[in-house]
Amino acid sequence: MKNVLVSLFAVLAFLFIGCDGGSTIDSKSLAKKKIEEDNKEFISQSFLLLTTDEKIIGFKSTANGLDFDEFKGKKAVIIDVFATWCPPCIEAIPKLREIKEKYKDDLEIVSVLFQDEKTVEEIQEFIKEYQINYPITMGEENDKLAQELNVRKIPEMFLFSKDGKFVHKFIGNAPKEELEKYIKIAIEN
Repeated sequence: MKNVLVSLFAVLAFLFIGCDGGSTIDSKSLAKKKIEEDNKEFISQSFLLLTTDEKIIGFKSTANGLDFDEFKGKKAVIIDVFATWCPPCIEAIPKLREIKEKYKDDLEIVSVLFQDEKTVEEIQEFIKEYQINYPITMGEENDKLAQELNVRKIPEMFLFSKDGKFVHKFIGNAPKEELEKYIKIAIEN
């Protein structure tokens, strides 16, 4: 009986914590400031994420968040860093689908495939199977973005306002109510 309880606790801890290694939230969680030795100024990074349907989502990091080419001033953006092998990532998909539909005029969700070697065809099948209604990006730029965001555990989601300012970071499978609370803030500001 004791072994069953220990096993159950371990499974529940895994589901509530998320996948991958340990992570802490700190000032480097978003748009890490890369410091030059001499002048100590922020250095912006540019990103061109490629979706499974061969569209480009372009943006650059700023000292306060991400400056999206296509969405700036129009939509708040969630960057969802996930993997197909991660149970909490899979569990979050129905919630993200609902949120995308509910806030379709004011919110974009961009899922960033992280440390998951899949072909475009495999991800397209994954999109179809889970009825995903938001873009998924693949490729080397995903790793570059994950480093910039200091991703250590998945799922991790980063919410940005319509003007690209960082609003909130979610680690693990965040409750829908919490997501919506911050989404409303991102849309209104």
